[in-house]
Amino acid sequence: MTVRNLVSVIVPAYNASSFIEETLRSVLTQTHNSLELICINDGSTDSTLSLLRKMEAQDDRITVIDKVNSGVCDTRNLGIIKANGEFIIFLDADDVWESRMLETCVAVFNSQTNVNAIYTKGQLINENTEKLDRYIEAEQINGVEDILEWKKNHVATPSCTIMRTAVIEQSGIWDTNLSTAADQDFFLRIAQHFPIHAINEVLFYYRVHGNNMHQNIALMEKDHLYVFKKADKNGLFKSKSFRRQCFAGLYLILAGSWWKDGKNKFRGLKMLVKAVFVYPPIVFKLMKKLVG
Repeated sequence: MTVRNLVSVIVPAYNASSFIEETLRSVLTQTHNSLELICINDGSTDSTLSLLRKMEAQDDRITVIDKVNSGVCDTRNLGIIKANGEFIIFLDADDVWESRMLETCVAVFNSQTNVNAIYTKGQLINENTEKLDRYIEAEQINGVEDILEWKKNHVATPSCTIMRTAVIEQSGIWDTNLSTAADQDFFLRIAQHFPIHAINEVLFYYRVHGNNMHQNIALMEKDHLYVFKKADKNGLFKSKSFRRQCFAGLYLILAGSWWKDGKNKFRGLKMLVKAVFVYPPIVFKLMKKLVG
C-alpha cells in the first residue's frame, strides 16, 4: 500500500564516492519533507558504501541496501520493490536537485489529477558543481512519436522525472538488457500510456564528468538499436515511412557521435550513408544543420 504524498527517491550507486554525499544532501534538504531515500550500493569497490552507511545513521529517512553488482537497471528495479511512496523518482548518484524540486512537482500532481508523470528543465554542472551554460530543455511529451523522432528533449532524464508509482505498474520496470539507452526505453513505454508533463524551470543539475556512461559510443549504438528494434516489434511505428524516418534519425545521431568521438570516424561515415540510404529526405535535415 502506497503512502499518500510520500516520494520514494531511488538512488543506485556504483563507485560514486566523489559525489554521493552532495547528491543525497540535495534530497535531504528538500522543502517537501515527506520522502524516503532508498540508496542501493551496486557492488561498489570504493568508499561508497561506508559513506552511505554514515548518512543513513544521521537521517532515518535513508535506507541503504548493499548488493552484488548487477547494473543500474536491475538496481532501480530493486528500488521499485522497496518503494512505499505515492510517487517515485530515480536520481543518479552524481546529480543534484534544487531544494524546491519535489515540492514543485508534487504540487502539480495534487492540483492536476490527470498528470501522471512530470519532468523538469535541467542545467549541466561540472565535477566542481560549477554551472555550465548548457541546458536540458523540458517540453511536454505527448506520445511515442516525440521520442522516436528525437523531437524536443527526446528522452526525459531519470534524475528530473517523477511519476505516480501506479505508472510503472502499467508501463513496466527497467529493461535489464540495457544501460546507455535504458532511459529511452523506459520513457518510451511510459509515453505509450501517459503524456509526460513538462516544467520549464531548472530544478535539477546534470553532472558532466569523465566517467559518464554515455561516452561509450559503441555501447550507445548497440543499446539504441536494441530499443528501436524492440519498438518496431511492438508496433510503435505508425507507418513504414515513419519507421524509415526514425531509424535514419538514429543513424544520423550515431554518425555525429562517432565523428565527434574521433576514435572511429569511418564508423561515423558508414552510419551517415546508412541514414541517407534508409531515408533520403534526411539530406535536407543535414543540410539545414550545416548551414544553420
